[in-house]
Amino acid sequence: MHPLTLAYQSTAKIDRQNGRPYSAQFDDIYFNPEDGLAETRYVFIGGNQLESRWQSHPGKTFCVAETGFGSGLNFLATCLAWQQAQFKPASLCFISTELHPMSTEDLRQTHQLFPELQELSQLLLQQYPSARAGFHQLQITPDISLLLLIGDATACLQQLNGQVNAWFLDGFSPGNNPDLWSADLFEVIAGLSTDQTTLATYTAAGKVRRGLQAAGFAVTKKPGFGQKREMICARYDAAKQVRISNKQPWHPYPKSPAKEASVTILGGGIAGLNLARTFHRTGHHTTIIDAFNKPLQAASGNPAAMMMPVLTARTSPEALFYLRAFEYARRIYGACFINSGITEYAGSDRAGQRRLEQLAESGLPDELLRCSKNQLHYPTAGWVDTNALRQRWLTCVDDWQCHEITDIEGADGQWYLLANGRQVHHCTTLIIAGGMNSRKLSPQPLPLMARLGQTNHLITPQATSIDQVLLNQGYLIPLPGEPAGHHYLLGATFDHVDSESQYHHQPVCNSHQQRNLAHWQEHPEFAKLAQASSLADHTAIRATTPDHLPVCGPLIDHLRFTRDYADLHHGRHWQVYPPAQPLPGLYVLTGLGSRGYTSAPLLADYLHAMISGQPLPLEADLCKIIHPNRFNHRQLKKPS
Repeated sequence: MHPLTLAYQSTAKIDRQNGRPYSAQFDDIYFNPEDGLAETRYVFIGGNQLESRWQSHPGKTFCVAETGFGSGLNFLATCLAWQQAQFKPASLCFISTELHPMSTEDLRQTHQLFPELQELSQLLLQQYPSARAGFHQLQITPDISLLLLIGDATACLQQLNGQVNAWFLDGFSPGNNPDLWSADLFEVIAGLSTDQTTLATYTAAGKVRRGLQAAGFAVTKKPGFGQKREMICARYDAAKQVRISNKQPWHPYPKSPAKEASVTILGGGIAGLNLARTFHRTGHHTTIIDAFNKPLQAASGNPAAMMMPVLTARTSPEALFYLRAFEYARRIYGACFINSGITEYAGSDRAGQRRLEQLAESGLPDELLRCSKNQLHYPTAGWVDTNALRQRWLTCVDDWQCHEITDIEGADGQWYLLANGRQVHHCTTLIIAGGMNSRKLSPQPLPLMARLGQTNHLITPQATSIDQVLLNQGYLIPLPGEPAGHHYLLGATFDHVDSESQYHHQPVCNSHQQRNLAHWQEHPEFAKLAQASSLADHTAIRATTPDHLPVCGPLIDHLRFTRDYADLHHGRHWQVYPPAQPLPGLYVLTGLGSRGYTSAPLLADYLHAMISGQPLPLEADLCKIIHPNRFNHRQLKKPS
């Protein structure tokens, strides 16, 4: 299944032979029955000379990629070797593909065969994802990440943005799994390799050797492990590489990682706090500059934030992105996420009923969506306790500065931040994450639109039976508090704001509460809700985009891009354009709309990977749809 299809792969069919897993689908063993761990250490860790290369690796991240995650044995063994290595880079990024992932229970049983891997196994199993096709980013330890790609290996790796330092080719044997060991796969592997990239595999089959040589690898045979006579080790020769050029390279990424281990973030909302979290984890010095003196104010300032996927009857880029973001956010928020479930009322009109019917027939798993008469239930959705999150993550901010930044200037590799003409800060890496303020601060035009939202913290005179989040255009979130069963967050409006008001705080309006209550007139508990009083009110301006997707990535030289792509509207598909040029050290994360708590964790880690020079944890086609330059590219494609 293609990684950009909203679908789920079938799990591995496992037989057990003396407790060891055996693939019924491919009629092959997962690892050497005599000593699987010793085989991994000999073939893959030794074949790529990882322990010695880690000592001399010039970069901050070392990237290993594998075809065939299987039982996870190679991954766990590499993690253990990494932890035991005295000298190594700052982080290990492990990427692995898998067509038919094992179930969590099959992994657990298999890992019990290797007592020395148990601690790492538990860290993996705690986060082990569903069989949803596509990318899954797992943070195993602060310095070890796993990017698990579920689906066809070639299709998944074609969606990868990054460079690989060492390859493990460990799919089932070429005779039993010929579709994997293809020329297309070897070409993709070559495209993700550099002049220092090595490769190792347990097989010495002629098809594999010739395929690697044709793709640009210098191949040598070495004695195999155990009873295997030979195995292959290889090194990539970049001089032989023939890259397929992108004729319209309008969505660039930084060519090299940031040199300084510090980052400045403009904005202390959920986007900014997530950025501080991920950069602090890797030892960066984090500075947040915000008009408020504490995080999670303005559009992030509600006591609870609803979090759910966005599911559509047909696969859409929007649905694919938000499903990945939702899965990731659940893991990142941990105990701050309350898995209450969400019930959405589909609506009795024709459009609502049609959507309900289509989703009921979509074949999505029950743990993601359950359909009943006039209702959609999301069992794994819920809400985020924002007060608990603030207390938990505030320690990730090394320096909090309270300024209202009015301008940004760049010179000599530095970004200078000004407040009413006075310079208050300068830095080499700057991320603009200031909601609507990002529009006026960005040197690249961003078509952000302002939407006014209001919520009310209600207390009812009588307890209600509502124990999960309800969604019916507006939402109702049951909150903890005394007396129990009386506290609810009612929200939220989503009104257009005129240009004069889009950067300013808006006053509370009683009509907003009445409009949000009106959504619940048919609910059995409406009489109790209608008698509620408001303990607190909150209004904020949200920043959204015309395509309802966030803006995340490097800002580019807009004037140069407009000049270079001025004739794009002529539609000359054969014409080659120069690459768009990123502004050095300047990034943006904004346009999150009403889904900021859902999308911010994945986007923050995506930006962290980009700035740190690591492979991006999101499919290339999804990276394009959130790139800041997409609006300029679309505008230039239109006829004059």
